[in-house]
Amino acid sequence: MEITQILEHRTSCRAFTDREVSREVLERLLSRANRSPSYMNTQPWEVYLAAGERKDRLAARLYEAAGAGAPLAPDLPFPAQWPAAHEGRMKAHRLRRFQSLDIDPEREPEKVRESYLRNFRFFNAPCIAVFGFAKALNSWSIFDMGLFVQSFLLAAYDEGLGACPQAMPTAYADLIREELEIPGEINLSLVVSLGYPDHDAPANRYRSLRRGLEEFTHWQGF
Repeated sequence: MEITQILEHRTSCRAFTDREVSREVLERLLSRANRSPSYMNTQPWEVYLAAGERKDRLAARLYEAAGAGAPLAPDLPFPAQWPAAHEGRMKAHRLRRFQSLDIDPEREPEKVRESYLRNFRFFNAPCIAVFGFAKALNSWSIFDMGLFVQSFLLAAYDEGLGACPQAMPTAYADLIREELEIPGEINLSLVVSLGYPDHDAPANRYRSLRRGLEEFTHWQGF
């Protein structure tokens, strides 16, 4: 598939079929993502993959913790507030997503809560990839992690897979570390739920909006 097609059509997948993703396919995705650039070729990424019973056990523990309202303790703190323009886009995005699922957030709080909790079950994806980097590294490495994850997402789409990058499960970083035997010196930055997309699911029909070029591009000397 042409890279322009992938960039234009890739979207976050939140509903998957039961078809498993083979280790061979995952190794191919990781090999392609491994060509991502990084600061001075430091290549800070560490990836932990889980499927089957290991993934299901982790999902059950995360779902239980989130459902019980356990305190959030991510390695990378979630933002406490956003500038007005950014918060406006977040609220509009949230409302449009609920509308696509036929959920009224004002009148159906239980459906909203269940939608939130689905994050911790990885949307029933057959496998997950947890991305991390050494705590001794600095913010440049976070930038590099973003490049690596983007490459991974694009490679996954090229393979016919659906993927959803998720920050929310990392709210319980220690639980993930314990379940997947991840060293304590690793910061968990993101989880990607991965599988073959259920194209008929309402959750996969939604498309997020994008700002126009004129809103974020600043030209000089053209």
